[in-house]
Amino acid sequence: MAQAPKSLMSLDEAWSRLSESLNHLLSTEAQEEVLSDQALGRVLAQDIVSPVDVPPHDNSAMDGYAVAKADLAALAQPGSTLVVAQRIAAGQMGAALQAGTCARIFTGAPIPEGTGAVVMQEHVEAVSEGLVRFTEPVKPGQNIRCRGEDIASGSKVLTQGDRK
Repeated sequence: MAQAPKSLMSLDEAWSRLSESLNHLLSTEAQEEVLSDQALGRVLAQDIVSPVDVPPHDNSAMDGYAVAKADLAALAQPGSTLVVAQRIAAGQMGAALQAGTCARIFTGAPIPEGTGAVVMQEHVEAVSEGLVRFTEPVKPGQNIRCRGEDIASGSKVLTQGDRK
């Protein structure tokens, strides 16, 4: 004798069971920390907030010459010359810029106090030892990456629930 078919569960019961299963899957009770190279396919249990600014300080976006704010008006027209007073490599902190001087600066190097712009090296030519001429107009703020421009300290960089 054939058995009578089991009755189907109600829609409300199906939703309830599905919801319980999802809540278990989405629970953050079993969260664990893993290295980023082990996070592929995982789901973030909480927002990730940056503890630092990126970049950590105003810096040069390219190799070139940092020029003083005081000289920007004169440098708006090509042909002006300045004395190269210092050289600033990435990781070095330069001295404050004085009017009439510039600093040879490299990509990522911190911008010295008083800097108004960084001029790419292709727009500068050596006139003599320690003296350079600017061949293109200089615009205030050009080629300076500001502190926190990419990521500001305290900002959310990854969102809870994202799968990575």
